[in-house]
Order: sequence, then C-alpha cells, then structure tokens
Amino acid sequence: MSSQRTNKHILDTSAWNALFDDEKREDLVSLLRKKVVLPTSIAISELSAIEDSARRISILQLVKMLGRDNRPLATPNQIIIMACQGYSRRDAQITLNAGNDAEGAWIALNKPELIDNAGQRMSLKFNKEREDVFRTWHEGLRGNLQPVFRNGTARPRSIGALIRHYAKDDKFLYAAISPLYKRATRKTLPRHELWPLINSLPCWRPFLAAQACAIYQRAVQQQGDSYNKNPGTLDLWSATYLPDCNVFITRDKRQRRALKILNISNPRPARILSYGEWRESLLG
Repeated sequence: MSSQRTNKHILDTSAWNALFDDEKREDLVSLLRKKVVLPTSIAISELSAIEDSARRISILQLVKMLGRDNRPLATPNQIIIMACQGYSRRDAQITLNAGNDAEGAWIALNKPELIDNAGQRMSLKFNKEREDVFRTWHEGLRGNLQPVFRNGTARPRSIGALIRHYAKDDKFLYAAISPLYKRATRKTLPRHELWPLINSLPCWRPFLAAQACAIYQRAVQQQGDSYNKNPGTLDLWSATYLPDCNVFITRDKRQRRALKILNISNPRPARILSYGEWRESLLG
C-alpha cells in the first residue's frame, strides 16, 4: 500500500455513472487529470455488468483514461486475503492491486470490448451471487438473533454501539478473524498475534466495521432491515478502500451515510462526499 495519499480520489459505481452523464464532463475530466484517480475492482465489476454495450465500453474507457496506469485496487475480500498472507510472510509491504479480481479488472479497463454480452451477463450474475450469499447469511442471523433480544438481551442502539462493543472483545475478534487467516495462509493465527495482524494494515478496521454495520442493519435493528433501505454488501465493502484515498465519492445516499460512520474506525480518515459536493468542489 502506498503511504502517499495526496489528492487520491476513488469514485464508486454511482459516481462513475454520474460523471459519464454529466453535462460538464469535459471540464471535470480536465480537472481530474490533475488528481490521482484510483480505480477499484468493485466499480469495474459493476460497470462491466451494464447492459448497454456502448455505454459499458465508454464508461470503462473513461475509467482507464482517468486512472491512467493505476492498476485497480483488489476487491476487499482479496485485500484481506493478501493482508493475511503478507503478515504470515512478514512482508515489509503489501500490494493492494494483486489477485485474480484485480487482474480481471485491469484487463476490462484495457480491453473493454472483451466484455461482450456474455461477459456482461457473467458480471451481473457474479455480483448478484455475492450479494445473495450475504443476504442469505444475514437473514439467517436475524432469525437467530431476534428471539434472543425479545428474551431480554440488550439490543445495541446503533451501529457505533455495536462496533464499540465488539472492538473491545478480543475473544470475538479472534473467532471472527482466525478462520479468515487459516483459509488465506493454511496456518493457525497465534492468539497473541491478533492485534499485530489487525495493526499491520489500516484497512483491517474499516473492513471489520463494515461487517458489523451490515450485521446491525440487517440482523440486529428492530425495524428498517430491508435490503431496499440499506446499502448493499459491496457498497459497505468499499469502506476497506478508505485508508488509501483522500476523497471517496458516491451518489448513493445510503452508502454515504454508512461510510461516514465507518470512517470513524479508519486510522487515516478520508473525506466522503456526495457526487454533487465533489462536483462543486472541482468546478468552484
């Protein structure tokens, strides 16, 4: 991970779409050439699922032009896998744009015409399946937790309260992280190395906070747990990117609200702006 974050901007999928449709796109593109734009594998995967082939290719070309030679940041789950593997090897530095997802995203940027109709349907299916896996798990967890709360166990009053509670529970954190470490490295994480692992990379805290946020919104809170009222898993996963940028831009109000909460856990807080706020800051 680069320690130099000066003027690094990350646009989520909704922001890329808004930029592409913006009547001032040429002016904004000219201004963005003075910034560092970091593409992400999440955004490229979602943009690759756009049904209109001309729009799909044109937006991917826009991402490549503004991202220049910056390879896409890997998907957050791949970043965590690489974080575990790098820690296990005691690597001095961990690259966040490696792995199959990032390589596929890089190919999509350089040769967007390869994402034909079959590729578009594959991307759409892949993204849906990732969301469905977490949706099924959260629904099962909700079914298990609600009777517990009705029987007298105190229900956390907010996402922040849930995060603060479990951030102090080393036993819970170890139970959550050690299986990830085992799958990534085929080694057992020594109990005393839990916090050295978490402290080895700034993205660990927002990644874990994003999981807590999803659990609270979909399994813990008494009302408002609908998927239509909360950001998706991929939207929350984007919190993992926050330590590596100065500005994160989204047009999704639900995602922005959630990321502002999750940014509190970020050791290197970023500015989280709506597309409108960001656009105004560029155009003056």
